[in-house]
Formats: sequence, C-alpha cells, structure tokens
Amino acid sequence: MNIKAQGNIFLFLMLGVVFIVLALALVPGAREVTNEAMTSSELNCSDPSISDQNKAVCDSMDIQPFLYGVALVGLAGILLKGSFG
Repeated sequence: MNIKAQGNIFLFLMLGVVFIVLALALVPGAREVTNEAMTSSELNCSDPSISDQNKAVCDSMDIQPFLYGVALVGLAGILLKGSFG
C-alpha cells in the first residue's frame, strides 16, 4: 500500500468520526427545538382537535431530528466503509 492510499484511509476515518460526533451533538438540540415549536401556542400538537394541516406539520416536525441523525450516521458509515472497504 502506498503513502497516498494510507493518507486517504486516515482522512476518511477522521471524517467518519466527525460525522458521528456531529450526529451525537446536534440531534438532542434539534429534538429540544422541535419540542418547543410543537408546544407553542400557534401550533399545539397535543391538542386533538387541530386541523389536518397542523397534524401533518406536527408529524413532519416530529420526524426531522431522527432523519437528521440517520443522515449524519449514514454519511459516517459511507465514509468508514470507503476507508476500510
């Protein structure tokens, strides 16, 4: 294995770890922000009598932190697979 290939492996490994750390750092904050937005007086998601449009907005806001976390961990997995595969 040449030096350039070893450098690329190290670079992809570092980037993969950075994406995992970003996921662990950003998802709890995103969850907190969405909980605050969902309990505001304009959009009260715990009220069962809200309109269908507001229910759709509540559902989309509820899934966003999970999707951000999955996207970041997925990118980390792609980078780690590229460094070892």
